[in-house]
Amino acid sequence: MRVKIIELRSDETKGSIVKEFEEALKERIPDFEIVTEEKTFDIPLFVIATGGVENQFKSVYKEYNPPYILMYNEFNNSLPASIEILSFLNREGLKGTLIDVNRITKEEILKSFNPIEEKLGLIGKPSDWLIASQYPLELYREKFKINVVYIPIEEAIENFKNVSEVEAKALAFELINNAKNVFNIYLEEVTKGFKFYLSLREIIKNYNLNYVSVRCFDIIKPLDTTGCIALSKLTDEGFVAGCEGDLPSAISMILLRKVSTKTPFMANVSYIEEKEDSLFVTLAHCTIGLSAVDGYNLRTHFETDKGVGIEGFFPHGPATILRIGGKNLDEGFVVEGEEIGAEFSLSRCRTQLKVRIAKKYADYFYKKPLGNHHIVVSGNFKKDVQELFKVFLVRGIA
Repeated sequence: MRVKIIELRSDETKGSIVKEFEEALKERIPDFEIVTEEKTFDIPLFVIATGGVENQFKSVYKEYNPPYILMYNEFNNSLPASIEILSFLNREGLKGTLIDVNRITKEEILKSFNPIEEKLGLIGKPSDWLIASQYPLELYREKFKINVVYIPIEEAIENFKNVSEVEAKALAFELINNAKNVFNIYLEEVTKGFKFYLSLREIIKNYNLNYVSVRCFDIIKPLDTTGCIALSKLTDEGFVAGCEGDLPSAISMILLRKVSTKTPFMANVSYIEEKEDSLFVTLAHCTIGLSAVDGYNLRTHFETDKGVGIEGFFPHGPATILRIGGKNLDEGFVVEGEEIGAEFSLSRCRTQLKVRIAKKYADYFYKKPLGNHHIVVSGNFKKDVQELFKVFLVRGIA
């Protein structure tokens, strides 16, 4: 989550008081990103640093959506001012909550999460094989406040012709030079991958998008490249870029990004093994944000042997898997496990993980999965995702 701090303090107050609030927040909710100036954020948090700020709050609160989280401490008449502000909100019929900075938890903040409307660009229609992953576009707005904007893939293809070759080549040199190994990949191929990235950046700018999902296979013939590099780069930049026009997976990526601030990985469920009391789930795809991995190799795209696919080395350790689906996007599967490393195979997509989870989840995958693509992040975030399930009226399954 990106938490925006709105600082309210008397004119005589020294800056160190507000800084104490910020330091306490960073200590108690390290998984959240704290911002002060940015316009793009998930949750506004009002720091009531001192007394005498009631009218300051009254002058700015309409710029934000309720509920209003009022954070206080034990000094400088912080709580008295917070109580007065909360009383004002109650009188106005608006929801607010008081949170002591010394006892603040991620769960408390997530309970007060009221998502703002964001825009997701669907660039090209969902891939034809995603027969379980297509829903009316308006459902995403109704359910998650994500306004899906359809953009023909031809627009991205046309943009490709006009972007800067020089800029793309500079990015290509950097990607190649930082790779651990490069297998039969040449500068020209990587440059084309970054030209498609620049094409998508132009679309994001023109449509004022927060996220994208791309029907990436449709660019392979006309552009003789793949979208793997572009989607990797965009996801690293915070846009969350999904493959194949798979919107439920894009929503899953967005939710995991919000609760963890980590880079999500969208993957096929490539194989499942059962051993004793554990289930070993191999997940693979040809693109991953480089901020999610400990180094990478460059190879060709698996299905086509064209363009560039990224073989990322996902960190071993705790991992969370998520998928949203169901009849009306009202079901969610989330599980924590341990990434233990998959033995690399050229017969799979290039980034490959193996996550060990409890065997009791076998029925989910074998009998009632929500779709093929699942989203993975490093770390344990099941409880946080479950809090968001409550916000979005998603029923946890399995």
